[in-house]
Amino acid sequence: MKNLFVALLIAVPFAATSCAQDIPQHNVPSVILNTFSTSYPNAADVEWEKKGNTYNVEFEVNAIDHEIWYNAEGKMLKHKTEIPLSDVPAAVTDMLKKDFSEYKIDDIDLLEENGKTFYVVDLDGSPSDRVLHVSPDGKVISNHIDY
Repeated sequence: MKNLFVALLIAVPFAATSCAQDIPQHNVPSVILNTFSTSYPNAADVEWEKKGNTYNVEFEVNAIDHEIWYNAEGKMLKHKTEIPLSDVPAAVTDMLKKDFSEYKIDDIDLLEENGKTFYVVDLDGSPSDRVLHVSPDGKVISNHIDY
């Protein structure tokens, strides 16, 4: 029992630091805030997190959810935007109808990262939910179970 207690004392601080921490806007570096506010002057419901040297902001513009990751120098690393099914390319929707017809589409996000664009599709189904990363031309980049 004593060994378990000692192990927990050691493990808990590491687990806490590996998770993203909510931070107030005044703790976000000015270079990041300037980049963000210039690009998204109409952002609403802005929430900041920090994990390591990466800053994450979740916000809305015109009732559309966005999430952006910045490095400490203010460079955007990736940008995720929730989009309606009607904005998804036909190649993607055709592939979903053909290959995943037994699933229900729960959510679709447009993800821009490292100069590449793809779609993150959350599917509800049995025996398990799935998450797909799909290229604009309908090719599945990754397909895994959503735990």
